[in-house]
Amino acid sequence: MRRAAMFIALLMVVLPVALRAESPTGADIEFQTKVVDLGTLFRDDEVQIVRLSYTNTGDLPLVVTEVTTSCSCTTVSYERRKVLPGERGVLSIAFDPSKAPEGSLYRVLKVYSTAVGGVQHITLKAEIE
Repeated sequence: MRRAAMFIALLMVVLPVALRAESPTGADIEFQTKVVDLGTLFRDDEVQIVRLSYTNTGDLPLVVTEVTTSCSCTTVSYERRKVLPGERGVLSIAFDPSKAPEGSLYRVLKVYSTAVGGVQHITLKAEIE
């Protein structure tokens, strides 16, 4: 009887810890960088294309649902698919210097996804001459 009581007590302690260790925490997104520096550009330069990769560092599939920009000079395309844990995805950022004002430029991309961390911000910077 005493052995059964000790076994039950041990199960009550070990089982919740084991279940908690195996329960998923969610998708998470990690970018190769959060600042994209385009350097010095001229207004008559061609559209600049930057491929920004990210990794799902969580334990559930990740989906990028929307990316918004703070300027009509910047557009973003991305794959609308599930990125499994450990896999990579890519944002393709197109920046048109002819649509940007002269001077120092800082623009923010907001990346909405199923990641537990919420909205991620990517800064795009350039010097436009």
